[in-house]
Amino acid sequence: MRACLYAILALVLLTATAAAQDARPFPDLELNGTLTAGQRTYLGVEGDAFKLSDIGSKYLFIEGFSMYCTICQRDAPIVRKLYQRVTQADTKGTIRFIGLGLGNTAFETRFYQKKFKVPFPLFNDENYVIHKALGETGTPVFYIVRLDPDGPKVLYAREGEPEEGIFDIIMQTIGSK
Repeated sequence: MRACLYAILALVLLTATAAAQDARPFPDLELNGTLTAGQRTYLGVEGDAFKLSDIGSKYLFIEGFSMYCTICQRDAPIVRKLYQRVTQADTKGTIRFIGLGLGNTAFETRFYQKKFKVPFPLFNDENYVIHKALGETGTPVFYIVRLDPDGPKVLYAREGEPEEGIFDIIMQTIGSK
């Protein structure tokens, strides 16, 4: 029994080490939008314009979406439940969620947020600046980013539907499981 536990511990440590070694730079995106006081508090920022590195958490879960993406629309309830589960489990506030409306106007982003009841802050990208900085990825796209002193690092990236077990991946990445 002990040998099994040691083997599991070794596997977890190796996985965590591999994830740390695979970390690669992520653009320190400039975000702006109209945030509520609650959203500013949630993100730990003072104004409506800031960089990712200004957000007051150690990790970010970032969803890149488009209002016109049918997969994004279909998966919105799944992402909302994921946010609720992670927020409930992450009692230290180690990770924050944000959404990026890739190619979407402020109107389209607000419409998406209201229609799909997205509880975390969303930012529009009407001129495709963020989309280009991310390598013109498709939607949906998901990232787990660590906010290091020397700049954001991507630890996880997936284009397409959220993978099975994403909750466990998030919790392991932030060290809460």
